[in-house]
Amino acid sequence: MGKETFGETFQRFHGRTSGFDYLRLFLALGVIFWHGSVVVYGHDFDARLGDSWVGAVSRLLLPMFFALSGFLVAGSLLRTNSLLEYVSFRVLRIFPALAVEVTLSAVVLGALVTTLPLSDYFSEGEFFRYLGNMAGLIYVYLPGVFAENPSRWVNISLWTVPYELECYIVLLGLAAFGVVKRPKLFLASLLVVQVLLPILDHFAAADQFEGINRVMPRTLILCFLAGVGFYIFRDRVPRHLGIGFLAFATSFALVLLPGMSYFVSVPIAYATVVIGLSNPPKVPIIFSGDYSYGLYLYAFPFQQLHMYLFPDNTSWFANMIFAVPATACFAYFSWTCIEKPILRHRKAIVQHIQNRL
Repeated sequence: MGKETFGETFQRFHGRTSGFDYLRLFLALGVIFWHGSVVVYGHDFDARLGDSWVGAVSRLLLPMFFALSGFLVAGSLLRTNSLLEYVSFRVLRIFPALAVEVTLSAVVLGALVTTLPLSDYFSEGEFFRYLGNMAGLIYVYLPGVFAENPSRWVNISLWTVPYELECYIVLLGLAAFGVVKRPKLFLASLLVVQVLLPILDHFAAADQFEGINRVMPRTLILCFLAGVGFYIFRDRVPRHLGIGFLAFATSFALVLLPGMSYFVSVPIAYATVVIGLSNPPKVPIIFSGDYSYGLYLYAFPFQQLHMYLFPDNTSWFANMIFAVPATACFAYFSWTCIEKPILRHRKAIVQHIQNRL
């Protein structure tokens, strides 16, 4: 175990290890459990929880998601025939399923639960701002929707979408200048980004997501790039469970310390890849599709719907019992009806785009 590199493990399993699939599902469910605190008990409770060890663990979920994405997307990038193909694949993976979820939340869910007359609801500026989520212009409120809930957010999970797009844009720029194929230059670029992104966050204006328990936003981009880096150096980095455990413990300590989360990227990315390159037996019902994106997209609106329908049932467990099965059904719908068909035909779609250009 200690002598095998990431690349050797990846090659031994032909680039398909079940560890990444299990990890995606685990992280998606972790986000649902984490969000239950603010949905059921409100922002003050969530802030107090954020100062505990539970809050520290929760702040590692999204960095792991982004590190996992960086490792796998780097492989996808290096296998594509052109940067246009890379961009097209990323757009097709993110936006169709996102557009469907946003439309269902705004047009169906919002219309059913809003306190406003429908004529007013569909003409309000907030309604149209919410539709902008389809293009990555994130806004998490709908007029008269969940106004009496502990939190008014319709879908706070969407706050990560712009940073995911930033990750893809940064990687596109690095690829365009040949940096991803020059390891030493990539390391130098990563050091520059490590300095610049915290500065960018420092001068960023306050946003609508203030108060949610999270790492500083552009920590996620650093984690993504660290995942990319481990893919680039996959043939030189040993995969070692002991080092992975130490890396996770270091990451946990860093997110407990104010302002130190920016340094979590390398250790959490290492721990994530170590876990992802494991290959436990596959459970057929879980591996019938990739349901993690759908779980991430649909969970928060269902959690909020539970609080709307049962305002006196302030139980985190009840919220999970309601939201998780409902979300799983819509994740299945998203994968079966939207994501999987697009992935199956994405090369033909990209070829059509290239022919049109």
